[in-house]
Amino acid sequence: MQMRILFTLMPLPFLANCVGTPGAHSQERDNARIGEAVYVDGPVIRPVAILEDSRCPATVQCVWAGRVRIKAIWLRGDKPREIILSSDKPTPIADGMMGLTNIRPARPKKGKIGEGKYRFTLNFVGGF
Repeated sequence: MQMRILFTLMPLPFLANCVGTPGAHSQERDNARIGEAVYVDGPVIRPVAILEDSRCPATVQCVWAGRVRIKAIWLRGDKPREIILSSDKPTPIADGMMGLTNIRPARPKKGKIGEGKYRFTLNFVGGF
């Protein structure tokens, strides 16, 4: 009896990924970094510079969480295009939206983070 239940439930984790909004697709690329071209479910993005990091420093309580903005190159087939990605709102790109999330490391109270130390997640929602 227990084996029958086990075999009945085995496909559930695989089917869980099938649930979603029809026509929408989401793909993330974790640990992207400045200077590295990354494939994010269609678009290829190369972050090139940190423009702003106004996040609240670690261990400090702030009224506004702040944001991070980066300049990136969208490597399209016809011609590369410069885009600005922001952690506070996704950017329209191709047939969807590109988001910038999970920025690491946390902003320190004092000092700056070198561009080479930044890691973040790029998230593309869209597609057919």
